This record gives sequence, structure tokens and C-alpha cells, in this order.
Amino acid sequence: MKSNDELVLDTIKHNAKPLTAYEILSKVQRVKKIQPMTVYRSLKNLQSQGKIHKSNQNKKFFLCNENHNHNHNPILVICKDCGKTEELEVNIINKLFSNLKTKAHFQFKNFQMEVSSTCRACN
Repeated sequence: MKSNDELVLDTIKHNAKPLTAYEILSKVQRVKKIQPMTVYRSLKNLQSQGKIHKSNQNKKFFLCNENHNHNHNPILVICKDCGKTEELEVNIINKLFSNLKTKAHFQFKNFQMEVSSTCRACN
């Protein structure tokens, strides 16, 4: 039997669109009876492992791009109309932020950027 983390990750992998925690819970419960807090723990574990990301804008979870290492700063583009979310690989922004100095002395070693736009299908 798969672990809870594996079930949650498989659910995210096999969906074309990002899912909320309760959408994930609903799909996982078709396979195994688990509580909401169990899903939240798995989501937290998977985020800390760099396997998934969570959009703060629409509170949905999606698979991390597998093309780069997992110690990165995700840059997400989210369609304002349909909610489609995509992770961009933009190294130039990471380099720009690493050289920034702010009055409050923020560190840009670990950040997430979200951009609202409109996808081609909705345009």
C-alpha cells in the first residue's frame, strides 16, 4: 500500500490543473479513507521536499517542474480567468533578486513570485 505522501503526490501528478487541498482530499478518499489533517501533513512534506508548490493567489497545489533542482525560487504564472498555473524557469530574475538590497535588509535567497496573466486559451 502506498504512503499518504505518495497518494497525494500521485493525485497531483495525474491532474491537468492545480488542485486545492480539499479537492486532493476528495480524490485520495476514493482510494483510502484519510482525514483532512493527514492530507495537509502530506502537502507540507511534499512542499518541503520540493516536489510540489502552492500558489498563494489561488491556494492550489501543483507539481514542481522536474527540470531543475529543488532548491530554487519558483516563479508562477496564473491565469486570472481559468486558474491554470505554470512554473517558469527564469534564472535572470533569481540573479537580479540575489543582488538587490532593501532598506529592511531582506534576503532574497528563498522567495516565490506569482504573476497574474491570461493564458492563450482564455485570451
